[in-house]
Amino acid sequence: LGDVYKRQVPLSKCLDLTGKAPIGTRWVDINKGDNLHPEFRSRIVAQEINVNKREDLFAATPPLEAVKLLFSLAVTAGIGHEQGNKRGGKKLYFIDVRRTYYHAAARRQVFLHLPEGDREDGMCAELYKALQGTRDAAQNWEHAYCEFLESVGFMSGTATPCVFHNSEMDIYVVVHGDDFTVLASEGQLDWSVKRKRCF
Repeated sequence: LGDVYKRQVPLSKCLDLTGKAPIGTRWVDINKGDNLHPEFRSRIVAQEINVNKREDLFAATPPLEAVKLLFSLAVTAGIGHEQGNKRGGKKLYFIDVRRTYYHAAARRQVFLHLPEGDREDGMCAELYKALQGTRDAAQNWEHAYCEFLESVGFMSGTATPCVFHNSEMDIYVVVHGDDFTVLASEGQLDWSVKRKRCF
């Protein structure tokens, strides 16, 4: 957990800055395998309860039409492929980012009660990475991937901020949470994946 929260801080810091007790946490265990071949994965989640509507914590999601547009472009002559050139067209690539929120910095002060075994009396934890279960985790992730994509030459769309285009490399990207749908030629995919410049 050391990569998620800063060193433990006095409980009084949380009370002074927020006027509230730290947010609760719990461990969530998921069996990604089956009963014969169990593969348990555990993650800690915050328990920040949604007690009031806050527009400032909004995170955008693309309309279904955004992904449909990439599918349409992929099969459109002159855009996704050239007549008589079956191997030279664009391809769709699907990326699922693992441990999504841990890639994003916390952008507000959030204090947590730590679970048993990692807790000290009179202390709590201050986040420096986004954590699932906090109300702004999705917004923090959106800020992180937008900042990164724009730093490598992508521009976000005007109709939805979840659609990106790199005009120099002619790569299209639609982002839905931790899922990236990419439309590019095979060489352009090599540029983005092998060099790890994009994802």
